[in-house]
Amino acid sequence: LMATTENSVISLSEQFRIGQELYSKIENTELASTDQKYQEDVSSAIAYFSACAKLVDALDLFSSNETVDDINTTDLKFILVYAYLGDLMTKLIGVDRLELLSKAKDRRFVEEQSNGIVKDVAKKRMEKIERYKREKETKAKLEMLQKQLFSIGDDDKEDINREYILTFIDLFIQKSIEQLLSIKQEADLLNQMRKMEEIGQSSSVEMRDDNRIETVSRDHNGPLLSQDGRPLRPFVITSQREAIKERVFRPSWRLPTMTIDEYLEQEAQRGNIIQGGGEKSKSKTEVDDDEKAIDEETYKAREWDEFKDSNPRGWGNRMGKG
Repeated sequence: LMATTENSVISLSEQFRIGQELYSKIENTELASTDQKYQEDVSSAIAYFSACAKLVDALDLFSSNETVDDINTTDLKFILVYAYLGDLMTKLIGVDRLELLSKAKDRRFVEEQSNGIVKDVAKKRMEKIERYKREKETKAKLEMLQKQLFSIGDDDKEDINREYILTFIDLFIQKSIEQLLSIKQEADLLNQMRKMEEIGQSSSVEMRDDNRIETVSRDHNGPLLSQDGRPLRPFVITSQREAIKERVFRPSWRLPTMTIDEYLEQEAQRGNIIQGGGEKSKSKTEVDDDEKAIDEETYKAREWDEFKDSNPRGWGNRMGKG
């Protein structure tokens, strides 16, 4: 661990303390996350912890070759700088959310703890339950250690303080793993939404181009070329192969361009349909005033009745005898 100047350590400790106070205020506030004051506190806390992160890197407080036991108790709490930054960045709104999530995920503290995350759904559920139980136990332990810090003397405080900081780091590890899963889910959703927006924008551009081409072709129905071969209006040269390709997924029959009602309406406008009928279609009421014909019909019917009376049914039938 590199030696540090007294002023640098004080400056780092003071900024870390202010950042922690703001973070605690944000966690316990009743303001909505969309409230302007809430967002101002989040931005201020991020500014303090960002300054702390720069100082930690500049002072080279931690090395990848060191373990927790190699770090002194005074500097141990500064491990949480990146954890605070990652958590606070997820609380910001009104910015590029996908880029923000990428930055939050890229915090070193979160990244180092993400290697042990399982991908199986059932195991995820069990891990989540275990983390919840562990988080509850860790919070209870923190409360107990905090009470001990206030009740014991200064000579015995260093060991309790170190255990308190390590327990607090353990609590942030659990929160970071849970947040990493949440960040991944939200990032996947935002990526899908961005792809859908890009597809929608490209479709609208194509529709505008189609409408523009249709307008040009509708407004300019004259010849394509002049007598000297100069083009008079825009046109597209398509090969026979492309024309055949466009007909592949079309039906082999001609599709109707109008409904039956529309066709009949057009025919009626042309005068090809007679409406209301003519003189020939009027029903004829025939009035038969020919009394002579009526008498003849009556006489004929009467004779037939007399014949049936004089010749009953079966008369003259000799049953096959001569």
